[in-house]
Amino acid sequence: MSYYIDKKFINLASGSLQQFKWKKEDLANCRCPICGDSTRNKTKARGYFYKKGNDFFYKCHNCGVGHSLYRFLEMVSPLLMKDYSVERWKNGENGNSNYKKPKEESMFGGLSFKPKFKTNSVLLNDLTRIKDLDHSHKAYQFCKMRKIPEKFYDILYYTNDFGTWMKKLDPECLALGAEERLIIPFFNKSGDVVGAQGRLLSFKGEETARFSARYITVKADKSIDRLWYGLWRVDPKKKVYVVEGPIDSLFIPNTIAMVGAGAIENLHDRLIGTEVVYVLDNEPRNKQIVNYMDRLINKECKICIWPTNMKEKDINDMIYSKSAKDIQKIIDKNTYSGLEARLHFRNWKKV
Repeated sequence: MSYYIDKKFINLASGSLQQFKWKKEDLANCRCPICGDSTRNKTKARGYFYKKGNDFFYKCHNCGVGHSLYRFLEMVSPLLMKDYSVERWKNGENGNSNYKKPKEESMFGGLSFKPKFKTNSVLLNDLTRIKDLDHSHKAYQFCKMRKIPEKFYDILYYTNDFGTWMKKLDPECLALGAEERLIIPFFNKSGDVVGAQGRLLSFKGEETARFSARYITVKADKSIDRLWYGLWRVDPKKKVYVVEGPIDSLFIPNTIAMVGAGAIENLHDRLIGTEVVYVLDNEPRNKQIVNYMDRLINKECKICIWPTNMKEKDINDMIYSKSAKDIQKIIDKNTYSGLEARLHFRNWKKV
């Protein structure tokens, strides 16, 4: 049975492997994720999964690395490796084998994890949770105006001096004057703040009078390539929606937000094997968004292409005239991939 388990997990990992394909029933090929394969020829693919006995192994003919599938997953996808280890262990492969049952965790990889910000953290000492503000406070009124569900008011914060607080998070960032902002923290599996986004507290009609950026994102942990907001609360066994902004992610169930879309099609390890639908902003004249969508379609990803009669640019704008359930229905009805996505995309884009 280990043959079928190995093949199952190779297929689960394949979504993050460039140029992956099965060449034969027992032989798969991809660009090596360990050495990066050829830098000059992007079509080179010299990594191979091959069957030996009743198990699969990995070998790269560029860097020469050779590993068991367990070791390969440990290097490229630790979360997937844990699931693989559990399944091999359940198959009776314990004792002296490499597939011992992993320790139970109730953190980032498990659905029971709930973020707990450390009350004594210097990063949060000067912030006030939205739910603790007086209802007449500007930040509280801003959240009400944006129709953010109140159940999230305990994980959204306020500061009247974002510049000073930002320096605590990242001492190397550029100096910024005192500003009132809504703070949306990002955290790791331990509940530590690793980054944050500050949203300017501007109401309708005030944007034109402001010169500061509406959103400012700061990372405390520079080793993180890209911040994901909401990973702790999604169920990877169900369909996951990926949107552009943290606020948009608060309306539709099982939704996360990506911040920094340079590698937009590369998902977090936790979502490997999950049905994912990308829901980008409805801005057909925005060249950057159009380019992102084009890349997603080329990668055969599922993507929402908004109906041409919709004028709102994002989910937060749509929530003023539609319920969250209605917006989710629109997304599901207008989700496409492959050639069908390409056809609808041509009709939607305006650049």
